[in-house]
Amino acid sequence: MCINFNNLYFRRALSLAFFFLLFLFFPNREEYAQTFVTNNGIIMEKLPDEDVQEVERLNEEAELEDQLERERQDELNAVNVEDVEEADAIDELFGDESEGDVDAPVVTPTTEIVKVDAKNKPVEFSGDLNAELGGYVWLYPWESTKPLATFSNVLKFIGRPRTDFYVYGSFLTQFPEMDFGVYELYFDYTLFGTADISAGKRDISWSLSRMLNTNLIEEKCSVISSEDAANKPKRKTSDSKFTLAATIPILSYASVKGLAQYESNAIEDEMPNYVSILGKLEGYIGKFSVSVLGKRWAKSDALGFDPCVGMEVISTLLGKNSNMFVQGLMHISTSSCRISRTKWTAGVYKYFENPVMLGLSFEYQGVWGSKEISNSGSIGQFKGVQHLFASEIGWSRFIWSKKWTFGCKWFHDTGNDYGTVFPVIVVEEVLPHLDFKTTAPIYYGSQKKYGFVFELVLNLKY
Repeated sequence: MCINFNNLYFRRALSLAFFFLLFLFFPNREEYAQTFVTNNGIIMEKLPDEDVQEVERLNEEAELEDQLERERQDELNAVNVEDVEEADAIDELFGDESEGDVDAPVVTPTTEIVKVDAKNKPVEFSGDLNAELGGYVWLYPWESTKPLATFSNVLKFIGRPRTDFYVYGSFLTQFPEMDFGVYELYFDYTLFGTADISAGKRDISWSLSRMLNTNLIEEKCSVISSEDAANKPKRKTSDSKFTLAATIPILSYASVKGLAQYESNAIEDEMPNYVSILGKLEGYIGKFSVSVLGKRWAKSDALGFDPCVGMEVISTLLGKNSNMFVQGLMHISTSSCRISRTKWTAGVYKYFENPVMLGLSFEYQGVWGSKEISNSGSIGQFKGVQHLFASEIGWSRFIWSKKWTFGCKWFHDTGNDYGTVFPVIVVEEVLPHLDFKTTAPIYYGSQKKYGFVFELVLNLKY
């Protein structure tokens, strides 16, 4: 039998056998080919090397994008679960309002509403409505008795045309302060999937504590208002300032954060005098986060604080739903190179789910200052050394198919000889979205005052 090598079918069989041997002996090698349909059949040709490299690059980018999206989704789900669990015992008990976008390591990260699926929800609206109706009945002094009626609504929107870029805004309406306007409006841009840059009107916090002031962005000389502390301070549109912020990761266990904030809500003639600058370097080691931070206050700042440097250590060694931290800050005079003020703070928080829903929190803060500083309507910084103590406890259980929460909040300032005790009872959902809350605030020391507060609280998230 004579084999004709010019036969078309025989040449096709040899070509198929050749490609079969390639895949058999080189199984780990990926070959890319392009095919053409002609009158002579299907012709397969290997792609040029530069085309193969482009295909591999596109495949790697697609896999990386899918992995990042899965990680974002997992992180969002984990954070949302922790937020609900921690809010059950203490946050809902005392109705503490957010200080803004909390930007702190280990602790719950910043505004999680921004993490949405850009492919399915390019624009999303939500809101938070809070209204209170009741009254203060002061047994001493009786003349302070007055009705209580408040209303606050924050309408929020998030627009994300791309997975690495979003615009966030919120509008505040509030009574009886009659405050109405833009609360926040800023953009956030993620570079290379890791670095973040944001700019706009924003209320941001680097706070570690639940009760005392550890927010270096909005450093205060006082920790509690001398007015009715049972009536928690409300957010204001003036709380948010024009802010330029950046976060740059270093490898996988550290990051650098920088922030510049314009400390005025009006255009001033000498704008540089109204700009404060902050920086933070934080690293992660196991269950510990260690940060070195500093701030230079705006020259126009009324408190006249000297530049500050400090360190923070945060840990979750106590397990799930826990937080321990220490912070030390030191102000150094630029003129005399002497320490003008120091502040050190430590705190611990733990929430237990079983066998009972119980939340505990305790914080201590020491402050030393070379001069006395005070603001209008507030307990100020005592000249010399003062010690501040604060604690919270909240316990929840179901009675008559309603969730009852019992708790107490305590604060004491040794420098100003001032303290408060707030026992609280909250009954949730007495009517749909309507809670009943009663408090028996006691002010002792330099400002004596005690009585009862009754209120119906409407909380609606939409």
